[in-house]
Amino acid sequence: MRNQPRNPVFDDSPSTVIAPGSALRFRLLNVVFLLGASAVLARAAWIQGTLREKYLQALEVTTVDYELIPARDGRILAGGTVLAADQDLYTIEVHYRWLEDPPDEQWLARAVRSQLTPSERSDRQIVADLRQRQLRRRTQLWQELARLTSISQQDLQERRHEIQRRVQRIAADVNRRHRRRQTDHMRPSDPAADEAAHPLLRLASAVRRLVTAVPEPAVPDRIVVREEEDYHPVVERVSLSVAAAIRSHPERFPGVRVRLTTHRTYPQGQLACHVVGARTSLKPEERRKLNDAWQAALKDWIPRRGRTGVEFSWDFRLRGSPGLRRIVRNRRQQIIESTVIHAPRAGRDVLLTIIPSLQQHAEHLLASALRSPAADIPPDTTGHRPEPAGGCIIVMDVRDGRILTAASAPAFDLRMFVNGRPEEWNAVNADPRHPFLSRMVSAVLPPGSVFKPVTAAAALEHGLMQPETRFSCQGYLERPDEYRCLIYRRYGTGHGPITLAGALARSCNVYFFDVARRSGLRPLTDWARRFGFGVPTGVDLPFERSGHVPDSADRLQSGESSALNPDAAGLAVGQASLTVTPMQIVRMMAAIANDGWLVVPHVASLEGTARRTDEAQISPRSLVRRRVPGLHRETLQAIRRGLEDTVRQPWGTAYDTVRTDETDIAGKTGTAETGTNRPDHAWFAGYVPTDQPRFAFVVVLEHGGSGSQAAGNVARELVRGLMSAVRLSD
Repeated sequence: MRNQPRNPVFDDSPSTVIAPGSALRFRLLNVVFLLGASAVLARAAWIQGTLREKYLQALEVTTVDYELIPARDGRILAGGTVLAADQDLYTIEVHYRWLEDPPDEQWLARAVRSQLTPSERSDRQIVADLRQRQLRRRTQLWQELARLTSISQQDLQERRHEIQRRVQRIAADVNRRHRRRQTDHMRPSDPAADEAAHPLLRLASAVRRLVTAVPEPAVPDRIVVREEEDYHPVVERVSLSVAAAIRSHPERFPGVRVRLTTHRTYPQGQLACHVVGARTSLKPEERRKLNDAWQAALKDWIPRRGRTGVEFSWDFRLRGSPGLRRIVRNRRQQIIESTVIHAPRAGRDVLLTIIPSLQQHAEHLLASALRSPAADIPPDTTGHRPEPAGGCIIVMDVRDGRILTAASAPAFDLRMFVNGRPEEWNAVNADPRHPFLSRMVSAVLPPGSVFKPVTAAAALEHGLMQPETRFSCQGYLERPDEYRCLIYRRYGTGHGPITLAGALARSCNVYFFDVARRSGLRPLTDWARRFGFGVPTGVDLPFERSGHVPDSADRLQSGESSALNPDAAGLAVGQASLTVTPMQIVRMMAAIANDGWLVVPHVASLEGTARRTDEAQISPRSLVRRRVPGLHRETLQAIRRGLEDTVRQPWGTAYDTVRTDETDIAGKTGTAETGTNRPDHAWFAGYVPTDQPRFAFVVVLEHGGSGSQAAGNVARELVRGLMSAVRLSD
């Protein structure tokens, strides 16, 4: 038994002895094993914990975009005529993956897999067949679009390539910056600093890098930009039938959508252009005032805002409120959620009081007048007589301020604001007559003799004159070289004995100079303001000016010294520093015709869908007519007799040019001096019919010459057109 071999490792008899070197190696082996196992466990724990969360967060990263839902703006209507309206525009948009050439393999694989069951996905033949079918659908799609839109496939191919080149440039630039950031982030620390560190710190740093190192992917991570998972416009402004065909057969047009937008149109061009006004896109500074969500959505649709005319003054009613859609995309820019957070609201229509046929007639009269030199103006050194620089016609209902016609010349074509050519804009902007100026409310001119009814009211109400008091006109007030009548300057004679009615009918300056000498300046300025001069009328058109009434501070009072204040003399005959707008003059005539009520002129209808007082953006007090304070019926009757005689009597200044056999007209001529070497301004303002006045009107031709000749002829034709239009509308 002594010769039996023994295993010293398993033999625990006392005679078994282990060498000291073997035990040390055993312990070191255990330590190395434990360290390795700890590193593996730590690495696994970090991957399952921290690294897993980071990957999950990366997968869950989403981006939020906002898309505007267009809203239609309200129309501007006059009777049955559409003056401004939104027109629908349809744009065919195609998803980038359906136009990309060659198609993206990952997208193609996902598209095929989405149509197969799990068991079919393992069959290579089925997958291959479906892949070829998907490619054929792409080809058929572009063939269908070419047939439907009548655009050649070559042209569509070029459009596809242009979109693809642009998207690829964007993607390349984004990924270039992304790789640069990744390289900077993963750059190793400074080796010199590592060598200077303590050996234990270097060991700890090495272990940390070993545990937390992120394995680099075999293929570098690539960012998918939004443009690669979005729709792109391919064909713009297609017809409704084309849009309907695509929407009706989505199976024939995969990856295609039709986007609806609108643009403003002005079907009548120049008709009532200063009344209608224009809408344009928001300016950059206006866009910056929008919140971030709206600004982000403006890439697809730019809202418009009224700039002039009714488009401006009634913008709060006309403007539609676009909707806003919130779109959430995953890291591959695929839409995972789409929510409408603000529903669109269409704008409401505004119905104008304008009569289109009368408006067209008035604009034609103005255009003809601006091409006709004034006969009473002598020719210049070249033998040519000057033509009027501009003109204005307004017709208003004396009862409620409803404006039937508001024409300003020269005019312009509103369609320029939609698709105007540069040469058209240059021509209008270079026109010295300022076609964009709305002369109804923005032109301030001396009124001349059309202001004399106000002077007559001041004289009668202050007791300076009686209607039947006779005044002897010798052609000048005191001296032959100043304060004269036109008849004296031309023929060297005066009007002789005249009453107030005769002074108005014959436009006797000397009569009203005498009133100014008796009254002084203050009563005249007081009555000018009572008739609404010096302040806006409150018309619902923008950029209305107030005009100017001279300061009423005056040392002369009624019945004092016989010295004549030059300012008072000028104001009495509508000159001096007095300036008015045509809208103020027509309202003055309406007040004389309607027994002393100052109405509020308005171009938007007070009925139906047009206006409510709680919506109006004008002063509430301007919505209600008011009486001219201190104006008596007897004063109005005396003034009306003079205005009627102006047209009816042979000695009236408008007898030859304004009188018609069809209608009795009352009014006042005015020839306003400009103080320059340019011709006078020609005015005529009045009302019809004389027995039961319904309509007040004004005609003014800037630098048109004589009021009785230039403006009177236009006024006669205007009244004929007015009465015809009213009969037809009734």
